[in-house]
Amino acid sequence: MTAPAENRKRLAMGIVEYLDKAVAESLVSSDGVESLEIAKQCIADAFELNLEDDTQVKELSLKPFSLDKVFDAYTATQAKLGASSAPAAATSSSSSAAAPSDEDRARADQHKAEGNQLVVQRKYAEAIEAYTKAIELVSDNAVFFGNRAAAYSQSGEHEKAVEDAKRALEIDSAYSKGYSRLGLALFGLGQFEEAVDAYKKGLELDPNNKAMQTALESANAKLASESARSPLSASAPAESGSSGSSGGGFDFSSLMNNPALMGMAQNMMANGGLESLMNNPAVSQMVNNYRSSGQTPSMADLMSNPDIMNMARNFSGSGEGGNNGAQGSRADSASGSAGSADSNPLASLMNNPALMNMAQQFMRGNGGQGSGGQGSGGQGN
Repeated sequence: MTAPAENRKRLAMGIVEYLDKAVAESLVSSDGVESLEIAKQCIADAFELNLEDDTQVKELSLKPFSLDKVFDAYTATQAKLGASSAPAAATSSSSSAAAPSDEDRARADQHKAEGNQLVVQRKYAEAIEAYTKAIELVSDNAVFFGNRAAAYSQSGEHEKAVEDAKRALEIDSAYSKGYSRLGLALFGLGQFEEAVDAYKKGLELDPNNKAMQTALESANAKLASESARSPLSASAPAESGSSGSSGGGFDFSSLMNNPALMGMAQNMMANGGLESLMNNPAVSQMVNNYRSSGQTPSMADLMSNPDIMNMARNFSGSGEGGNNGAQGSRADSASGSAGSADSNPLASLMNNPALMNMAQQFMRGNGGQGSGGQGSGGQGN
């Protein structure tokens, strides 16, 4: 006898045994007893059971189990499973109900397009509002979060930009612009090492992205600059002698209140010296060299330029000294004494690491950490 056939016989025997139990426990009326006896005989005939054969009955019996006990166990198990699956079913139903419709997605795309146009117009607050409306309609679109992250960065809200960029990457880990947005936000927060990591991950997904390559170079340069400046920054407050200093230990307030510096500025502006300095090819070459190599001009380079020497002469109080003063300054430069902090206040200023950092940011031409140099790539999505 095959296993399925035997199992069918055992199940039939279980039914017969349950009917016997129902009669024994008076679960049915007297008329019902007669009906059950007929039912037992019909079941026995259908499944070829010999209820008079004690050996067969013993082999097929379910005892000590019975169908009613099996059924009770089944209903208890189902009750437990039903209780545990009810929240999941409710969640599934809720999720299904909250799933955006095609109309919702179309409206969300319209809000995104509106946000992109607002970013082009530099209306970042309005752009953020437009992207938020898109997200409220469709919350599973990585591009919506990525674009809002870029708008947050442009408006200076870098912490929110980080949150949105990470959310975009949770939705789509292959969204390369998510890493670009994350790198931009981290750069804005001054977390240059983390920004480098984000840009590298983005370039793994999009190796030919020129904007991200440029952003990575900027982040690497800034990281190297911060590492190189850290010892100087630590000593700058002691050198400045002022607790009110800012910009890495540089007392900018004292600098701008320095009468000599203000006199220098007045002389230069009155005599066209500033315009002459900025139009000087040597100065332009220094700026171009710095932009291409990152190498800050030395004091010797700066002091050997006649216009810069004239600025130094004016600042040190020798601006009224005529040609003799000019010749003396050039002679000092030639002999290497132009960089002396004791004889030239400008040299002292140029040797201040915080001031040199200001000069570096000026020569970069991007105003420091502006997002324009970080290759955000606009709102191309």
